[in-house]
Amino acid sequence: MSLSVIQQHLSSLTLFFITLEASPKPGHLEYGHIDGAFVSCWVNEPTRDLAEGATRAEIESAGWDVVELDECRRVIRDEYLENPDALEHFDQASIDGLVLTFHTWPIGADED
Repeated sequence: MSLSVIQQHLSSLTLFFITLEASPKPGHLEYGHIDGAFVSCWVNEPTRDLAEGATRAEIESAGWDVVELDECRRVIRDEYLENPDALEHFDQASIDGLVLTFHTWPIGADED
C-alpha cells in the first residue's frame, strides 16, 4: 500500500473524541494525592455507544471511576492538522483502537 493511499485513508477516517471526568479508585497508587482527572479519549469504534463503552471500560480497568461524560463527538483527522500532539493521538487510535490521556489535578487544587 502506498503512502498516499494510507494518507488518504487516514484523512477520511472518523473517530470519536470523548472527554470524561474521573477520580482514582481507593486502590489506585495516586489515591489520596490526585483528586481527579479529565480524560481525553480518541476511540476507533463505529458507534457512539461502543466508543463510550470501550472508553469507560478502559478507564475503569486503569483504576479510575468515571464521574461524568463531558463530551462525545465524531472527529476527523483534518481537525488536528494544527495540533501535533492531538494528531499523534488520533493516528495512534486509528491503529490501536483507543488512546487515553489523563489530565490530573491534586487534592486541594483550585477549581478555576
